[in-house]
Amino acid sequence: MKLNLRWIIMVLILGVLLLSACAKESASEKVQPVTVEEIEGSDFKRVTLTERAAQRLNIQTALVREEQVTRNQTVVGEVVAARGAVAANANQLWVRVPINQADIKLVARDLPAAVQPLDDDDEDSDEAEESGWMVEPDEASEVDDDEDDALYYIADTSKISLTSGQRVFVNLPLAGTGTLQKVIPYAALIYDTEGNNFVYVKEPNALSFLRQSVTVDFIKGNLAYLTEGPAANIEVVTVGVAELYGVETGVSK
Repeated sequence: MKLNLRWIIMVLILGVLLLSACAKESASEKVQPVTVEEIEGSDFKRVTLTERAAQRLNIQTALVREEQVTRNQTVVGEVVAARGAVAANANQLWVRVPINQADIKLVARDLPAAVQPLDDDDEDSDEAEESGWMVEPDEASEVDDDEDDALYYIADTSKISLTSGQRVFVNLPLAGTGTLQKVIPYAALIYDTEGNNFVYVKEPNALSFLRQSVTVDFIKGNLAYLTEGPAANIEVVTVGVAELYGVETGVSK
């Protein structure tokens, strides 16, 4: 009887030791909230979060989309009497836009411009308030050699209320208008110390993120228009960007 009791005590002690060892092993294998993985042949690293970590960082994403770009520049022009072939039509005047040769190269010369009266109190200004009256370019216009550089647009006064000598705002279309361009929220951008632009791309069906360089063409409001970047419909991070950068590089932003 004493022998059996001794064995029972030994078994209990062994069980306690085994449970303690298992608990320590379990603690050592605790899941890390974030892992950073080297990518062969790349300067960037893959950052993978647990679902709980992603929730704590409030990670949010948006799709890269494409849209037609509208580029324009508003300048002041003047309605003047037309000459040459245009003057043959009594209803046609010129809208003369003084502009230097460097800026002329930026204008989409084959596209119409929009004009609005310079005086906001003009009775006819309400008609043109939203988008302006459209005037067609007159690429064949001739000017005297001693005149300043200028562009000329044909205004049909039978359709729009303009008179010779009137000053107007002219919204000139610039080269690149109408082309498709990638667009992302400005919040998706992050910059390194050298001023390079990046976004974090979310891998499909995972909480893994890769930093990708982008080239920003211009910023408009809360949107960034890219010349180089992720393909359309790819998810980019818009909230938690700085945190991901800090985890990947070890630098606090």
